[in-house]
Amino acid sequence: MSRQAVLHAPGAVASDRRRGRRVRKAGAGPALLLRFHGRARRIPLYQQVKTLVLDGIAAGHYRPGDRIPTEHEFVASLGCSRLTVNRALRELSATGVLERVPGVGTFVAAPKSSSTVIKLHNIADDIRAKGQSLSIRVHRLHRMRALPEIAASMGVPPRAALFHSLIVYCADGIPVQLEDRYVLPAFAPDYLEQDFTRQSTTDYLQRIELPGHVEHEIRAALAGEEESRLLDISGPEALLIIDRKTWVRGTVTSCTRFVHPGSRQRFFGRFTPANASI
Repeated sequence: MSRQAVLHAPGAVASDRRRGRRVRKAGAGPALLLRFHGRARRIPLYQQVKTLVLDGIAAGHYRPGDRIPTEHEFVASLGCSRLTVNRALRELSATGVLERVPGVGTFVAAPKSSSTVIKLHNIADDIRAKGQSLSIRVHRLHRMRALPEIAASMGVPPRAALFHSLIVYCADGIPVQLEDRYVLPAFAPDYLEQDFTRQSTTDYLQRIELPGHVEHEIRAALAGEEESRLLDISGPEALLIIDRKTWVRGTVTSCTRFVHPGSRQRFFGRFTPANASI
């Protein structure tokens, strides 16, 4: 059964002069009915809270710049622990969906026309935060023997057992990312038992433990026959490819190739050099 939590959808919008933000007044306006899904026991509560918030943003209940309910309000309405709510909001902030301002509140971040490669972002969160419909196509999910090149990247002997998944993420039915992932079985022994049409592989792996170190390599290539077929590409298309390697406690736990059609995705990063004047 699903539990229902009623959070007050704000009506009037007040101005926070210190931050230049719109602040929703608690209790103003009609009640917003948010469903807290308890239907799938394998999906942790914090992930369900994330989905609840993302669905509220996608439905337009919370607009960019709006302050969402506090952790205390979520706890009181949903009946879950504050640690659960804190982790959900912290992860949504880390992926750029929310912005947490100490002493002020948590706000829906302004929509971005591009995604950053500086942060370890989750494509599923990106799609939902833009108000688009997420669908996931699982093409392969199996155990395999590591080929020499993959074995070298994973730091395992050739022909060692690895888990492999080939998944396409779609926004409003249009493929925007092909994910080709290899996972160390000792880190995620139940990986092959998961239903990745309902959750992203990133969500599942980060539930086990967040990576302590991440390495990215970015390159460009023309779409090959397999990429064109899986990404519904017709004709020549440039691809932006991100090769990611993640470590947990000093051990490589996954190596992933993210493939994005150049005409459907943009990435942006901004940084300040250490010796620059601000």
